[in-house]
Amino acid sequence: MIDPSAAVVDEVIDTRRHLHAHPEVSFEEFETSRLINSRLGEIGVEVGLCPTDTGAIGVLQGGRPGRTVLVRADIDALPILEESGVDFASRTEGRMHACGHDGHTAILLGVARTLAERAEDLPGRYVFLFQPAEEIISGAREMLARGVLERYPADVAVGLHLGSWLPSGMVVTRPGLLWAGCDAFELTISGPGGHGGMMGRRGNVISAQAFFLERLQTIVEGLEADGARCHTTVGQVMTDGFFNIVPRRATLRGTVRTFTPELRAEALDRLRGLMLETDTEFNVSSQVEVVFETVPLRNEPGVTSTVLEVGREVVGEKCSVLGSPLTVSDDVAEFLTRIPGCYFQLGAMPPDAEEPPAHHSPTFRIDEAALAVGVKVLVNSAVRLANLNRS
Repeated sequence: MIDPSAAVVDEVIDTRRHLHAHPEVSFEEFETSRLINSRLGEIGVEVGLCPTDTGAIGVLQGGRPGRTVLVRADIDALPILEESGVDFASRTEGRMHACGHDGHTAILLGVARTLAERAEDLPGRYVFLFQPAEEIISGAREMLARGVLERYPADVAVGLHLGSWLPSGMVVTRPGLLWAGCDAFELTISGPGGHGGMMGRRGNVISAQAFFLERLQTIVEGLEADGARCHTTVGQVMTDGFFNIVPRRATLRGTVRTFTPELRAEALDRLRGLMLETDTEFNVSSQVEVVFETVPLRNEPGVTSTVLEVGREVVGEKCSVLGSPLTVSDDVAEFLTRIPGCYFQLGAMPPDAEEPPAHHSPTFRIDEAALAVGVKVLVNSAVRLANLNRS
């Protein structure tokens, strides 16, 4: 069992705090990428050619024969005004690492340093992939479209996601279906607009969007897989109206989360049916566009078995198998459709929190003690997976 040194753990925490204070949103992670490349160079990891404008690639060759393991982390922040109260809060107004990607990036740099310190004794080859734009589920597809796996082919993949809803240091995953696929949609309802004192139901896009929102959950009723229900929600509603102005357009942005191609097709078909019902009821016109999308996240059972084995050795009974999939999404799934791999959740609930700090909220925060666990589980999982004698 390889343990990260105390110096590595301290550096991981310092790096995470620096990144937290300097968040950058999807496809704007330029300074973050420069920091990653600088750190990789400092520790003797080859800095690869990243196919996207942001993101980074590191490559480490072990001293013994073995497989190539891709270890992935996402690097982007969210357009949120931070209210966490931490000393190292965001210095960029309206930008925040509110999902733990700063921790993921810092952990992977700690993994790279830990492995680089003993490269001659390691089997295989390690590709450290720092992916941009996970929050708009676009970075993975962009990297793949630009040939990242052709330039850096891998035999197996592994990665993690911090979870503030889980006890700190807990390792949780499952073979097979883990997380949902996601379709991020933008729906526009159009009408004639008019005077607030004279506008009724007909052509009223505000009334129409309320009607649509009230019924949105019906598009996923009865749709489930492995004991988990599909999900949909809207996170943004926009109009150009005013107190006494009924606008000509209302725009809604949201997501549909499903677990199979069949469930996805059914949910999107129901979405279009609800749009038609809304148009007919209010004499408006609706259009929808799927802006971003990613596939469901599936773990390969053999790789997952190895990760769970390592997890049990590191945290004992705090390592467990998730009972059913979750309706969150992550475009690491795009890599896992091409490379057998495992994604796991690492608990990071702060010990002083009365309730788990919600991901994607202004008050999100984590227990930094979990970061050392993440480094250790990823390091040892990667080394075992690189070993040619393991399945």
